[in-house]
This record gives sequence, structure tokens and C-alpha cells, in this order.
Amino acid sequence: MVLCFAVSAARAQDPATESGTAGPVTEEPDATRLDAERLPPEAIEVTRELYAHGLYVESRLGARGFLGSLGEIAPVGPYFAVDVGYELFSWLSFGGRAEASMHRTAGPRPPRPRSFQLYGFLAELRLNINAGARAALFLSFEGGLSFVPTDDLQVYGFRDAKDLGLIYGGELGFDWHMKNRHSSLGLAGGARLLPNLQRAGGQPTMGIHGAAYFRHVF
Repeated sequence: MVLCFAVSAARAQDPATESGTAGPVTEEPDATRLDAERLPPEAIEVTRELYAHGLYVESRLGARGFLGSLGEIAPVGPYFAVDVGYELFSWLSFGGRAEASMHRTAGPRPPRPRSFQLYGFLAELRLNINAGARAALFLSFEGGLSFVPTDDLQVYGFRDAKDLGLIYGGELGFDWHMKNRHSSLGLAGGARLLPNLQRAGGQPTMGIHGAAYFRHVF
């Protein structure tokens, strides 16, 4: 009699016995849960729409060189930039950039070699071509103003270098989104025309730059 009572109690505590089915009890996927241990991977498809969109800050480090008039006397130098903008969608963003590069002249003497900095302030419109959940290619259009704060280039015939001048061009790049929904890393390279850095009687100057960047979207 005691044995029968124990068997009856065990059956009462077994959910499978109560439901009239044998084997373990399974749960249907719940798409509202983010518990990775219980939610099957197929329940949520990872897309770029899951990443943060909105205000972003981007920091850059790379190098810049020149073709044309300025390229004849100025070699490649380090390049720095900071972007602040707004990402409307996963495929469209716009923003502004403050940038600087440092160079040392290497033209024939005299004069003696000189150091100078090129500063720029630009607006940017970027179009993303999404190549997957984490990867994207992008094309950007840029335009703004640039100047050299010292008169070191005037002795080489760049009479307008110290004045504010137009700078315009574009970039191509590759963006890789980290598993953190707010952050991504990337590589970018571009070319820009610099009309105010054309030596009298010389060729137009074009700046060529390449950089790695880190972007954080709030």
C-alpha cells in the first residue's frame, strides 16, 4: 500500500504524466526574450537595423600626401580627424569633420626645410552599401574650407596657402560593425582638390589620404 502511494505521488509531480505525454517538455521560441541560453538562434535574425542609429562621433588616424604643385615639395605626413554627425538610416548619414595633417618641405635649397600644418573643416554626406549584417562599403561626398596657418609655403610660390580656400572631393571605405550595437571600425581613403594650394604657374594640388577610424553611435 505504501508503494502504491509513492508511485501515485511521483506521477502527480511529473509534468509529463499530468499532460498525458511522455518525454521532456519543450517550450516554443519566444521572440520577445533576449535570453541567449533559452532562445534558439533562429528566433531572431541579426540585421543592421538592430544597431544604434543617431548621433555619432568618429576618430581617425592615418596619413596624407599630395599630387601636383604641393606634392613636388611636401612628402606624406600624419593625418588626424574627428567627425560628428547623425546617422539617419543604416544606409545614410551626414556630418561634419575637423581634420589636420603635418608635413615638412623637402624642396631644393634655398630655402631651408620648413614644417607646416594643413587644417580643414568639411561637411560630409555618406551612402552605405550594406554587404551583410556587420559589413558595409560606403561612398561619401565632402566639401569645405582649408588653410595653412603659417606663411611657410609662400616662399615656395604658394601665395594663397594662408587664406581660406575650398576643399572638395570624396571617399571610399569599408565599415565593420562590432558585436557592440554602438561601435564600428573601418578603413577609408579619399582624394580632394585644393585650389588655394596651387603654385603660380604650376599644376593643381590634390590631397590623397588614408585612415583607420573608430565610430561610436549613441
